[in-house]
Amino acid sequence: MRKKLRQKEVKLRKNFLPTLAVIFFLWGLLGSLIYFVEPDIVVAIPLFFLLAFLALFFTFSLLLAHTRRGFVAALAMTLFLVLRFWGVGNVLNFLLIAGLALTIELYFSRNHR
Repeated sequence: MRKKLRQKEVKLRKNFLPTLAVIFFLWGLLGSLIYFVEPDIVVAIPLFFLLAFLALFFTFSLLLAHTRRGFVAALAMTLFLVLRFWGVGNVLNFLLIAGLALTIELYFSRNHR
C-alpha cells in the first residue's frame, strides 16, 4: 500500500530541472539576439517578440506555479513590449494591461472551481 502511494506521489511530482534549463536557454538566446543581431534585419523584431514571450511564459509559469497564469502574465508583458516598440507604451497603458490581465485571471479562476 505504501509503495503504491509513493509511486503515485513520484509520478505526480513536478520535475523543475528541464523547465529551468529551457528558461536559461531562452533567456540566453534572447540576450544573444539583442547583443549580436542588428535590428535592421527583417526577422529580428518578430523573433525578439517571440523569444521574449516564450522566455516570459516559462519564467512566469514556473514562478506563479500555474501555466495559465504564466500565459496571461507573459501575454500582458509582451503586449506592453509591443506598445513600447510602437512608441505608445506608458504607465497608463501598463496599468490598463495589468488590470485586464488581472481581470482575465480572476474570471478564469472563479469559473473553473
